Amino acid sequence: MKEIVYKKALNKLLKTTANPQKDGISINPTKSILILFDGTDDADRKVILQFSEKLKSTGKKVKLLSYINSKGELMDFGMAVYNNKSINFYEFPKKHILELLDSEKFDFLFNLNIKDYKHLHALACKTNASFKLSLPTKYPHNFTMVMNTKEKKDLDTILAETNRCLEKLSYD
Repeated sequence: MKEIVYKKALNKLLKTTANPQKDGISINPTKSILILFDGTDDADRKVILQFSEKLKSTGKKVKLLSYINSKGELMDFGMAVYNNKSINFYEFPKKHILELLDSEKFDFLFNLNIKDYKHLHALACKTNASFKLSLPTKYPHNFTMVMNTKEKKDLDTILAETNRCLEKLSYD
């Protein structure tokens, strides 16, 4: 039952969200980047923060939105975070989290949803981005490209592949 309600809400969201495949991309679509990821593990957060700093050093504007698997108060991790309090019973993000993404358009989205969380997937679908790169998922989506790596759980390998994709789509 939860799965049916989630998919219904997701399909409704997809109908009201811009489709990057139809809108096209610009010649250099990598000036502003949003990275969505599970930051519950401190080591993963550090790897993503280092990756974002590397991107920022090349002149990119990078924003991070991380899910922290907890119900308690959130600490300041140097990025935007949300937790289980921001997810409804059907594992869909609550309205205030979805509205965070309404205020900005990104050139590039990295959906680093290794565990295929439903709420992270919905946020990736909701994001207004010209190019959406994601890991494989079993849910309906509007991603421009789905990247399948051999080591599906190795964040360093995923980021290396992501960086190669970004380099191919960019010029200096």
